Amino acid sequence: MDTTRNNTKEIIAYLETKFNGDEDHDVEVIQEYCRSLDRSKDNLDIVMALGRYSAEKFPNSKAVQNAKKIEEAFDIFQSKLKSAQELLKEKKYDEAVIAFDELIGENTPVESDEKHYYSFGHPFEETLCKMYFNDDKPIERISGLPMALYYQKAAALFELKRYDEAKATYAHCTKLNPVDVRTWLELVQIAKAQGNYDEVLDILKKIHPFIYTRHFLARFYREHAALAMIKENYQLAVALTYISIDYEDSAPARAMLNSIAKHRGVDLSKPSVEKIKSMLGEAGIPIGPAQQVYELALQIGMSMKKTYPQIARMAFAIAYDITHYEPLLKELQ
Repeated sequence: MDTTRNNTKEIIAYLETKFNGDEDHDVEVIQEYCRSLDRSKDNLDIVMALGRYSAEKFPNSKAVQNAKKIEEAFDIFQSKLKSAQELLKEKKYDEAVIAFDELIGENTPVESDEKHYYSFGHPFEETLCKMYFNDDKPIERISGLPMALYYQKAAALFELKRYDEAKATYAHCTKLNPVDVRTWLELVQIAKAQGNYDEVLDILKKIHPFIYTRHFLARFYREHAALAMIKENYQLAVALTYISIDYEDSAPARAMLNSIAKHRGVDLSKPSVEKIKSMLGEAGIPIGPAQQVYELALQIGMSMKKTYPQIARMAFAIAYDITHYEPLLKELQ
């Protein structure tokens, strides 16, 4: 930190030799210097220090005044966002919808015929998106804020049982990230609430190739188990619930087994692997993660491990997480 502070003093002394007394000119000198720096942690500290220096030294410059306006607008937005989230937390859903609508109005995502504006929660999602939705349009990554606002508004609408509106709002999320499994699973809840079980099955088929975590694999099989229960196929529901537990031993899955136990004549013991494969095969439900997801993660890991080891580690971690294939542990090491 002392080194950065000393460097900043030397930089300021150097920049001051280029000042001419005009505040706008002198601030532009500082900004031009900041733009020339690469994005390292030390340089970020220097940029922030130069920003504080500019605000104190040139309070009347246009750039500093604009920065203050942006900071004030950001503070107001953060306050509004916090209030909207509190309304959601307090179950004041009607008020929350209004609050999120206002925030979305200020943060409507850009749309273009020339490129896709996507918001990914994980770098691997961009790779999946390119693999499944490759239409030659370039992708520009944007802030996750609009997606978060739509998602929270849709959650409030769902609680109000305004299902069609919630569905339309979640559609904005799937447009911003077509491979976001979390959003698709919320659309599953809407389809179930509306009694549209064919749509539930269609969504589950659609998202299976996008799933790259054990958590969502567990959710995937739990949703299939719920569908099997609705169709009164309780033995299939048992098998699916145990698969879900294998991926993630969760309270909802255990509660599902307890619910199944209320029906007479159902064998609650865990079926053999051969039996599970047979039952899922007959039902047309895939077993395990999509092969292409595993192969993609493995390919990225192998191709990047010498040049970009951090990216390789991320990819190998995904491949191992969804398969627990032990040889991958050596690659992770």
